Amino acid sequence: MSGPYDGDGSRNSGRRDEPQEWPERILQGLLIDFCCTLVISGGLRVFDAFSWWNALATMATVMLATVLLFAVIPGTMHGVLEWTWKALRLTAPATAWTLAGAATMALVLLAGYGAYNLWEGARPCGQPLELRMLTAQDSLTALRGAAQDFERDTGERGCRKYSVTVVPEPGPVALSDGFARLWRSSVSAENEQLFGPQPDIWIPSSTAEYEYVSHSAVSESGRLTRSCPPTAKHPDDDTHSLELCGSLGTSPLVLALFPKANAPVADSRTDPINSSTEDLLKTISDAGVRLRNIARPVPETSGAALAVTPVLYGPTSAGDAEAAEAERFAEPADLVTPDAVSLLCRFRLQMAASGDGPPDDVAVIAPEQVLFDYDMGFTLGDDDRCHRVDLLDRDPKYRKWQLYPHYASDLPLLDYPFVKVRWQGQDSEERNAAVNEFRRWLKDNPLTMRGFRDRSGKAPSASAEDKENDTLPNIQTFLEYSKLPKKVPYPGRTGFQEILDRIKNARPKSSIHLMVDASTSMGSASGGNGGSRLGRGAAVLQSLVSQLQSTDRVDLQFSATSPSIGLGGFRVEQNAASANKETIMRNLQAMSATGRDTALDDIVEATDLARGKQEIVLLTDGQGPRSTPGLDSRTARLSDFFRRHAPDGRLRLTVVLTGPATCGDTPVREIVASLPDRAGTCVELDDAPEATQAARILSDLRWGGRA
Repeated sequence: MSGPYDGDGSRNSGRRDEPQEWPERILQGLLIDFCCTLVISGGLRVFDAFSWWNALATMATVMLATVLLFAVIPGTMHGVLEWTWKALRLTAPATAWTLAGAATMALVLLAGYGAYNLWEGARPCGQPLELRMLTAQDSLTALRGAAQDFERDTGERGCRKYSVTVVPEPGPVALSDGFARLWRSSVSAENEQLFGPQPDIWIPSSTAEYEYVSHSAVSESGRLTRSCPPTAKHPDDDTHSLELCGSLGTSPLVLALFPKANAPVADSRTDPINSSTEDLLKTISDAGVRLRNIARPVPETSGAALAVTPVLYGPTSAGDAEAAEAERFAEPADLVTPDAVSLLCRFRLQMAASGDGPPDDVAVIAPEQVLFDYDMGFTLGDDDRCHRVDLLDRDPKYRKWQLYPHYASDLPLLDYPFVKVRWQGQDSEERNAAVNEFRRWLKDNPLTMRGFRDRSGKAPSASAEDKENDTLPNIQTFLEYSKLPKKVPYPGRTGFQEILDRIKNARPKSSIHLMVDASTSMGSASGGNGGSRLGRGAAVLQSLVSQLQSTDRVDLQFSATSPSIGLGGFRVEQNAASANKETIMRNLQAMSATGRDTALDDIVEATDLARGKQEIVLLTDGQGPRSTPGLDSRTARLSDFFRRHAPDGRLRLTVVLTGPATCGDTPVREIVASLPDRAGTCVELDDAPEATQAARILSDLRWGGRA
């Protein structure tokens, strides 16, 4: 009992609680507070996931409120406590049975939930929904990392919900043809081979590349959408559609120098962004650095290289002569690659192979985030040899190969838009939902954590929380003398077709005769990619033909004779427009090594020559001395053949060897050396990608004879 009360209902102040009552009252208060905590936590569970921190916070809040109320209104709180305790004592049996039933039910549910989890864990994973993503080679490393994280974050109980395949695009020109042919490698009904996996997502290097490629896409029963509707239904009368969904991040193109060339140019007191590329090159020259070349990838196979070409050429009023000189300056014969990633991969391989220094007299044009991957030691592209390396504890040879970025306000800012691709017969609600989920995930996990800038060109902050992420400011850990601009400008863009037209006028026109040795020995295994010698060489020639311009001329002849294939069969000699390229590429793919051996000089002399500057490209595995009797007289006759058909030295021979013969073996060495006016050259195929090897050969054909 609480003791006597006065007439006014207040507690008699003369009555003091006995000491033994206080422990009981504290326990009563704690029990009531605990019950309140359970009720409140149960209510919070409706709105938020359960957390023990929520329960503890609620308990602490209720206890604090109880203590404060006892301090402010002790009389009233004593009465409330007595009434609540009496109510609990009266309902104690019912409460006990209720709690016992609830505990039993909880045990049953817990056992059932545990059994369900065990069953789910033992059940095999289902087939994940495959998403196919096509992206520029420059962003391949970052997007493959993002795809792997997306698969992990969306998976459940160790099973993947999605499987994202990320492949590099072949370049804007080939990609434009691919969309125009509905993703077939040829328009011919005889060749229905797909151009590659039909992408659900395409990440080009820039909006300018998207506009160039999409022009071909919509011209062939396609549909172009500049918005990105989340649930739009694909029309039945469209074979495919492209939907532009905004930028994922940006990266400016930079002019990079190796340490020796960078040292006299670096100046931390100046603005890191030069007013123009011309001023930047002048600053480099004034510092005493003499650049032999600027290494720019092949524009037809790199959207980034195509975008920067107008800056290197200068204004259109400069004329074709100035553009031709700039094109030659930007295409060094020893550093021709299809993209910036392949070029930097080549530098890394050279760095690992020998202690020689880098080409300090060459500047490199590359996107900033690709340079970031290179300097930070991340994986570069598809080449397995350019895997991730640990550069944290570098020795001096690694320091010598670092590249330092320099910025100019007229260098393009690549914006890497997200493009949703829908194909007739493949567009489903599930696939569309998966693409949208990946796009939302990229918004929450932006590419700024992988070496990119945000949409406005602003670099992410170098906060302490970002040490675990690969943010752009981390590059300054390795580049002591480089100043990273916080924001880079957007200089606008030039249409890709306009740029391609300028390149076509700047380059010398080529007339190429492809001669292919189809003898039986060419069917032997190749030491390169595991296929046949003929297949390996034909793949390089196919890539070479695909890189030709519309003003180039090309023809194809087989050099071996058989009942089914005569010398000169399948000959095509037309302007290398798209349809005619396909004819030659299809014939290269259809070749078989079934003929008898023919002497190399006989193969060359069988070429059907025209007038003007001409290039003979002979694909062969080489021949031993026994198969070429009277070698001296044969080489003399071949030399005379060149003098008669091209007294002005405008006929050249390039021998492309698949192996096992090398350029130093007989009779290749003697044939090349016998030609007048240094008209002969020899190339050995290596392990580099076909596009890279083809680009090198084609560059030498265009600019042959340069110093």
